[in-house]
Amino acid sequence: MKTKFVALIIFMTLLITSTTFAEEPTWLFTVPKSQSLKQGHYNIGLLYLDFGIAEKLELGIHGIKYSMDKVAIGASLYPLGSPYLVFSPDMGSSELHLGIKAAPYIFFAGFEAPLSDNLYIIMELNNGLNAGVRILPARNWTLDLFMMYGYFSVDVYKYKYARVEIKDFRAVPALQFAYSGRF
Repeated sequence: MKTKFVALIIFMTLLITSTTFAEEPTWLFTVPKSQSLKQGHYNIGLLYLDFGIAEKLELGIHGIKYSMDKVAIGASLYPLGSPYLVFSPDMGSSELHLGIKAAPYIFFAGFEAPLSDNLYIIMELNNGLNAGVRILPARNWTLDLFMMYGYFSVDVYKYKYARVEIKDFRAVPALQFAYSGRF
């Protein structure tokens, strides 16, 4: 399974051309950015269905988010499962996203750094550790390939806090893609 996943990542990376550029979604894998979609813009795909319904206001499968420059406030049913506040300070070409949410594991963070014009490495700390790549294979298309390492249980989201052992954590490969466009 791991060999197939690594082969898929290598194959997709080789398909990338260096001249393409896409508008990225306003979320990393499971961590929101402080930016929201512009009015009239959308992201549609596997685990993406978000719309810019007004200036600085985004609504969709990820919930609702209102952006105020480097800070955003929102409420997410998926993937955070709670209200949140996120801050994205200036870091040059890389992006850092720090936030707090109601539950579980109150703090979250995400980091995105370009490896080339159309390939980014992303790392997150949110209900575990997520790491992978965001590939921009063609104009307006985004492909996310990553591993989620954490404790995956519905009980966590019911505010039923219990001791979690290291043996309860597991790694899960994941894939997301999105098309970004305008109405």
